[in-house]
Amino acid sequence: MVSHVGFEKPVPDHAPELYRSYGTPDAVSGWDRWAPDVQARYDRDGFVVVREAIPRELWSAALEELQLMARSEDADCSNVTYEGAFQQVLERALGAGVDAGDEESRTAAMARAMARIEPETRAAHVRKFMGFTRTHPTLKAVASYQPLRAAVETLAGEPTRLVQSMALVKPPHGREKPWHQDHAYFDLPIEARVCGVWIALGEVTEENGAMFMLRGGHAGGPIVHFQRRDWQICDTEMAGSRPVSLPMQAGDLVIFDAKIPHGTPTNRTGQHRWALQFHYVGKSVERVSQEYRLAIFGEEGKDVSC
Repeated sequence: MVSHVGFEKPVPDHAPELYRSYGTPDAVSGWDRWAPDVQARYDRDGFVVVREAIPRELWSAALEELQLMARSEDADCSNVTYEGAFQQVLERALGAGVDAGDEESRTAAMARAMARIEPETRAAHVRKFMGFTRTHPTLKAVASYQPLRAAVETLAGEPTRLVQSMALVKPPHGREKPWHQDHAYFDLPIEARVCGVWIALGEVTEENGAMFMLRGGHAGGPIVHFQRRDWQICDTEMAGSRPVSLPMQAGDLVIFDAKIPHGTPTNRTGQHRWALQFHYVGKSVERVSQEYRLAIFGEEGKDVSC
């Protein structure tokens, strides 16, 4: 399967005060500490952190698989997104504009260009992989890990299905993912309990792009998103809020309500930050139209500005 290739747009750096942490949350230590009060904490805070949640053999194999995908000419997944600077690298290798020609010609030319680029150069610019559980059993094993799935189904209140698989890579000095609500990206009913799971595959710090969450922010419901540095919650909406950062070690994870505002700052280090992210929803939940979703989260027609 030939992966679709996309590029992040260059954006100005974010204001430092958008990612100032006001404490760190309590965490559950492993699945054997999962207790009835965890449900209450999840409902109150909108997330719960689980330490040592994924066994070393699983997360280390997943990391190795993603590193191989990052160096490969074709990652064999539905989408690969690179930092914006990689578009110029590809254009030089292609010898013409990346968007030249029809889709078939463009795909063939892209494959030839990828083959001319050094594997480490490709890996240095990877930002995101999507749609890989059918083609990479090692990554599917993490998404299917039984204690994780059992916890998600407890929080969702019913058996669930996987609706999205992503690997989120912040390369050295990789850009911010601005504040947003994941529910804004899914054509699912607003009342659906969509559970996100974000899994650290290495040390995660505030300096290399840790997750920041607005504790309890899911209770406020949907927030209008605007196209600025990304499709995001307005910076002014987040001004004065008191988020918490979620430093992690490899194998730690956070399960979160898809309506909780969260974001990750720029990677200020010279090292990659690797993470997996999955989203699950109850099997009884049916999709809705994009028009329904944008009527709630979209900026069009709302007579508001950002």
